[in-house]
Amino acid sequence: MINKKIYWSALRFILPLSIIGLVFVYLTYNKPHKDFIKSRSEFTINSKDLILFYHNDTDNANARYLDKILLVTGVITDIGGNIIILDNGIVCTLDPSQIINKKINLGSEVSIKGRCIGYDDLLDEIRVDHSFIMKNPQL
Repeated sequence: MINKKIYWSALRFILPLSIIGLVFVYLTYNKPHKDFIKSRSEFTINSKDLILFYHNDTDNANARYLDKILLVTGVITDIGGNIIILDNGIVCTLDPSQIINKKINLGSEVSIKGRCIGYDDLLDEIRVDHSFIMKNPQL
């Protein structure tokens, strides 16, 4: 008799918590990804200014720009695969949906929107991923 009461009391407590936990895990696991092309840029900056800011004070620059959407304008110094390098210091990894067209050449100025993922002091470069080449840089 006592074992039955303990069993049902425990079941009334554990079953709702288990259901809530499973729902939380399911919703967290199936959360939609952030759409970077539709996101507004939080900062608009010239590539040389961003490079200078990171060289002078990396910690302050990381606090300001890390995991933020940036709109960076600069001169293309290298193109390879799905990577564009601006002013020999900002490595922009393009989103898989982006295709580099033939109008984009070395030495041309472009505006690229993407998420800043930090500064690599070993290679002395700023990394930007989920990048999009902007046709209208005022976005």
